[in-house]
Amino acid sequence: MFTEVDRRPRPRVDQDHVAERDRSESAHWGRIRALMASLSLAARPREQRGRHVKALRRSGAVPAVVYGHEQQSLAIEADLAALERIWQRAGRTHLIDLVIDGGKTRKVLIRELQTNPRTGRIAHADFLAVNLLEKLTADIPLVVIGDAPAVTDLKIGQLLQTLTTVKVECLPGDLPPQLTVDVSGLDEIDKAVTLGEVPLPPGVTLVHADLGETVVKVAPLRVREEEEEVAAPEEGAEVEGAEGEQPEAAAPEDAEA
Repeated sequence: MFTEVDRRPRPRVDQDHVAERDRSESAHWGRIRALMASLSLAARPREQRGRHVKALRRSGAVPAVVYGHEQQSLAIEADLAALERIWQRAGRTHLIDLVIDGGKTRKVLIRELQTNPRTGRIAHADFLAVNLLEKLTADIPLVVIGDAPAVTDLKIGQLLQTLTTVKVECLPGDLPPQLTVDVSGLDEIDKAVTLGEVPLPPGVTLVHADLGETVVKVAPLRVREEEEEVAAPEEGAEVEGAEGEQPEAAAPEDAEA
């Protein structure tokens, strides 16, 4: 008994495109991990407290505190310029090698950062010491990449991002600085990218997430209604209540009989 072979043509998968996408994603995460491994910050124990930290800031240092895994809360200080460079590269998601007074290296994350509202300079920092073998949760930004054809080519809509951050769980070394949302497939009004379609790097999972929730969509363009122009009065035309004219007096009421 013979089985008939289905010789109908099957849809062709662009293997080159898939391979190129995989290589690009692999290189992307490789660059991020290489950057993470190179971040280090030197700090010193801090004795100044309360009002005395003002003099510390004037000297070019930033008061800070480190706490967390096997680390009692410790007051420290770091150079402002060095901390600003680290903050620009690390944000709240990259691991930092914190070395206090030349001692043991601690793996930390920047947990909180306070800035001077007048100058914009860093005023205080909180560092969280982590255990590389224990998972943690963190809020990660969602960043839109690519061009939506409905916006750039067809010009029939505009992008509307309804979700900007998402909570993830992973080991400290796998914590991504951001998650990318590709909108290059949005070519129609109301077409969207959901949270379940956002690619996750290895070892990263979403926490209490609705995979059907919309991250970004194409919304219709808003039509601006033009305001009606008010016609200006013709030159020489009489205007009611013009300067110098008195309003006509009202007629007196009839006298009672």
